[in-house]
Parts: sequence; structure tokens; C-alpha cells
Amino acid sequence: MSSTVIKKPALTVILIALLLFTFLIGSPVGAQSVEDAYTRAVQQLNRQGFAGIDEALQTFKALIQKDPDFVRGYVSAADAYLLKYEFTEKKNPEWLARAKGYLDRAAMKEKQNPAIFFKRAVIQFTRDKPDEAVGDLRRAMDLAPNYLDARLLYLQYLLSLNKRAESRVFVDVSVNLFPNDPAPLRYMADVIFAGGDDEKAVELYQRVVKLVPEAPNTYMAMGKAQLNLKKYPSAIASFQKALVHSPDLADAHFSLAIAYGETGKLKEALNHLEIYVRKVPGDAAALNNLALLYEQSGEISKARLTWLKLKGASQDKTYQDRAEQHMQTLSTQAKEQEALKIPAKAIPAQGGRP
Repeated sequence: MSSTVIKKPALTVILIALLLFTFLIGSPVGAQSVEDAYTRAVQQLNRQGFAGIDEALQTFKALIQKDPDFVRGYVSAADAYLLKYEFTEKKNPEWLARAKGYLDRAAMKEKQNPAIFFKRAVIQFTRDKPDEAVGDLRRAMDLAPNYLDARLLYLQYLLSLNKRAESRVFVDVSVNLFPNDPAPLRYMADVIFAGGDDEKAVELYQRVVKLVPEAPNTYMAMGKAQLNLKKYPSAIASFQKALVHSPDLADAHFSLAIAYGETGKLKEALNHLEIYVRKVPGDAAALNNLALLYEQSGEISKARLTWLKLKGASQDKTYQDRAEQHMQTLSTQAKEQEALKIPAKAIPAQGGRP
């Protein structure tokens, strides 16, 4: 395929802690025990959600004031401040400082609670203090070696430093803690893949599908890693298996089109991309690739129509400019080809004077 082919972005793993966040709202704290207030709050979680975060913070503080040893109150307050920071447009660094303060107090009261150290690590990474964050992550893993969230976050840290060899050793040690469990394998594979180690990701995905043969999304992820490694026949086989287990998986057709296009099999690439565009008609990347394939296959009319669709489907100036440029080029080529089909008019002979 041409160098202007647009590949869909790989699935990106973003691990912000899986916070055990609960809102404490409802009955006044003074009218019930701390535990009752906490239990009642869980029932309100889905009804109030993020919109009630400020009210929840007030309740957390009231619970802590009522019972200074109620550790879950400190942890929940920290969670609330972190979520305010993550999901509010205005980033207030004071919220992170307050979250850390609550977790510091919780850690003093429960020194053997790995979740506290994990949550504090999340906050320290967010505050750009990786040394402190790593120290807390290691403490969490020492206390609970099979703490998967902590291991995934530490793996992300290693990959961010391009420590590929160390990350691979860490993955091997980690997955051995979960024998015959496909879920940790898949999570580790996704993080490794997002971190750019496609070879190790393929190895882990292959182990997953041995445990769970009917796993279309795992085959998709493995195929994309193989695509990055330019192992096109293997990638094609993975995408085809994904379709076997999930025939409506549109993304498999897009990926197959790329793999076939890279191997020069334009007919197969066109077939899968046409299927994908029928399923997802407004996808600009797919329309871009389809137009290019039509050009390479000599189907100029279809190419011009597809560029026109792309121009109307995307608000991205890059796509619009590219579509306009190709349409002009194809129009010029069509005029030149048409001119070649018109026979030249006979030029009358110039006779001499009578």
C-alpha cells in the first residue's frame, strides 16, 4: 500500500488505578454509625455518581472527624480528590496534595494495606514524582505479590523508560503468579503491546488463546502486533480466526485489508475494505485506504467517488486536502486519457500557386 495509508491506532492501555471509589451521601453522619453510613452510601453510588463528588467529600471528612481511625474514610477522600483532578478540566495540584495527605494518614494507621500504597503511587506518578511512586508500588507488591493492578502499573513504568529486558523478566515473574489464568496474561500482553514490545506481546497472546481458544479480541490484538512486526501471513491468520469467532467484527476486515495490501494482494484487500466501509461508512481512514486501493487497481471512477466521500465525511483538513489533491490529479489524468482517444483532424495539403 502507499505510504499515505492511515493505520488505525493500536489499542492503547491507560492504567489510572482501578479505584475502589464510593460516595458517602444520604443520611446525616451523626444519625447513624460510621459503618452504617458507609453501607448506605454504596446504595447511592450509581444514582449520584461524579456529580456528587463534592458532597461526598464533605461526608468523608465528617466520617473521619467522627471516627479518626476509620481508614476507608481517608482512602475514599483521597480517591475523590484524585478523580476530581482526573475528570475536571481545570487541574488543581492542591487536590493531589490533599489526596496524598489522606493516604499518608491512612498508611500510618494500616501499614500492611497494599491498596493504600498502590493508590498513593498513582497520585505520585500523576504529580511527576516517579521515585516515590515506585517505592510505594514495590511496597504494595511486597505486601501482596499477586496484586495485579500494582504489577500492571509497574510494568507501564518500566516500558516508559524503555527497559525492555527488565520488563520482560518482570512479566515472566508476574504471570507465574497466576498459573493457567488467562486474564492476567491478557492484561500483561495489552500493556506490553501498548509499550511497543510487539514480539513479547505476541508470545503472551498466543498463551492466552491456548487457554481461551474462542477469543476474537485477543486474536485481533495479536494480529495487530504481528502486523507491526511485518509478519503478514501470521497477522492474516490471526484476523481470520477473529472473524471465525466473531463474524460481525468489523475491525478485522480493516486489518485484513492492510495486511493483504502490504503483501500486494490488492483484490483481497479491496474486498475486505469494501466490507468494512459498508459496516462503518463514515470511517475516514478506511475511505482513504479504499480510494488508494482503487487507484492502484486502476478503478479510477471508484477512486474519485471514494475521495469525494472522504472529503464529505471528514472535517480533518489533512484528509480534505489529500482528497482534493487526488481528485484533481485523477481528473487531469482522465482528461489526458480522453484526449488520446480523439483522432487528429486531417490537415489540408498546402498547394502551390496556380
